[in-house]
Amino acid sequence: MPTQYNLKPGFQIYFLTVWFEDKVYAFGSGLGFTDVIYSYAIAETEEQALSLAHEKYDQEQPKVRKISASCARNQYLNRYCFPENMVGVEKGAAIS
Repeated sequence: MPTQYNLKPGFQIYFLTVWFEDKVYAFGSGLGFTDVIYSYAIAETEEQALSLAHEKYDQEQPKVRKISASCARNQYLNRYCFPENMVGVEKGAAIS
């Protein structure tokens, strides 16, 4: 039986857009070399989602230029591919 995830009360899924100053290779996404990647975060607020994204992506190289977060239309965690890779999943989701 596949692993089932449930959002903890008060948490939401946020869609992230991350712009880099230089091109990066987005392995496994089909984007190839790009300066923009897309990801998801699980957080209680948009500000928390942005903070989690900065922690994950903002490094010495590549340098992040901008990150935006918006509430995802789909809030059903099990409809996403690889929800275990979402930023903040260990804090905002429970395995059932």
